[in-house]
Amino acid sequence: MLVVPIHPEQVPPLELQVRAGVASLLLFEAPLKRGAVTLPADEKRLQLVPMDDGSLIIVPITDLSEGEQVPLTVETGPGAEPLRFALFTRPDAVDLQVRVVKNQPSVDESTVSALARSLLATADGRATLAVPQQTVDLETRASRGEAESVLWVERRFFATVAMRSRKKGSSPWRLVQARLRATLADGVLLEWPAHLFSGEAGPVRQRHILSGVLPEGASLLDLALDGEDSPGAFQPLPLEEVRTHP
Repeated sequence: MLVVPIHPEQVPPLELQVRAGVASLLLFEAPLKRGAVTLPADEKRLQLVPMDDGSLIIVPITDLSEGEQVPLTVETGPGAEPLRFALFTRPDAVDLQVRVVKNQPSVDESTVSALARSLLATADGRATLAVPQQTVDLETRASRGEAESVLWVERRFFATVAMRSRKKGSSPWRLVQARLRATLADGVLLEWPAHLFSGEAGPVRQRHILSGVLPEGASLLDLALDGEDSPGAFQPLPLEEVRTHP
């Protein structure tokens, strides 16, 4: 299941893994209208089959080249920003069925925001992971990101992530979105954008607080950090709070 971001045009496209001869089914909350789905005009390797129930089947005729991504745009209705997908082939994985749902505002959003801002303001009071978990490493010589701590409040978590610049005189890499992926008990993967709260950017470092709710029955939780045109790779996030001792 994919939960779409509130502002799709401000973040990298949603990723879909496809493979030659294998049908990938996309399910949407509202039926798609004719002509709502578009590929590049010269793209002939992908067959799009709209279904009567409003879903979409994607069947690649051939695998996409290594590192290649094909853009797919879906219009979801008047006044709504189009959804952007990036199709690519990975030898060890394929998305057979993906349900695409809208991101719903949280009822406790003001409380979450207040706690996140408090954590940003009290950096020295956070629990620190014994071994920092590196969650993104873009342009290795210039910038990197690390998860410094994870605070759990029942099923909701607050992860502190620091983006650092390794190159003197360069600003920290700009984080525009954090994506979460949980593995549910039945093996289904749920992917959704985290709440992102950014602290003030310093000369070489900027801290962010990421928040989300762990789904019932989830056994694994992964985090990916995205730049404007650079989707990050998923890496594991600790499921237990790490506490410091006096």
